[in-house]
Amino acid sequence: MYFKQDQIEIKEAKYEQFHEIWPIFHQVIQSAESYPYYPEITEDEARDIWFAHNAKVYIAYLNSKPVATRYIIPNKPGLGSHVANTGVMIDKAYRSQGLGKLMMKFAIEKSIELGFKALQLNLVVVNNHASIKICKDYGFKVIGTLPKAFYYKQREYVDAFVMYKELS
Repeated sequence: MYFKQDQIEIKEAKYEQFHEIWPIFHQVIQSAESYPYYPEITEDEARDIWFAHNAKVYIAYLNSKPVATRYIIPNKPGLGSHVANTGVMIDKAYRSQGLGKLMMKFAIEKSIELGFKALQLNLVVVNNHASIKICKDYGFKVIGTLPKAFYYKQREYVDAFVMYKELS
């Protein structure tokens, strides 16, 4: 199946709804491939990270089933708050079917709607080829490389990119 926008319903989530996100979050961090959180993180710790101060959190549903989540948050406070940071987690059963692209399109549109002038991705692991391709397809540029900044699968240190896109 390749997802179309009308098949997925994306809704803003409340802090109390993290139980819907937790299975996806837990699954993604267990791989130790794309997020820096320890696989042993608790649900309460994860909730506080995903719903950080000023974060807008969203859940993507397919037939009422949560299949992905995204947050959008100011990358820095104060004079840097016009630049958003965003992250996405997708249930592995629904990857490689266009959901990543839909979630990126949503992030860009929602960030513009929220008044952000740019999007910055702070830690895109170089081994995450699918995410890098989606980011580049949507106009993100690699603006920096962080040498050995990610402990990939808790076996080896690999580089990570900082990626940036100005919003119009």
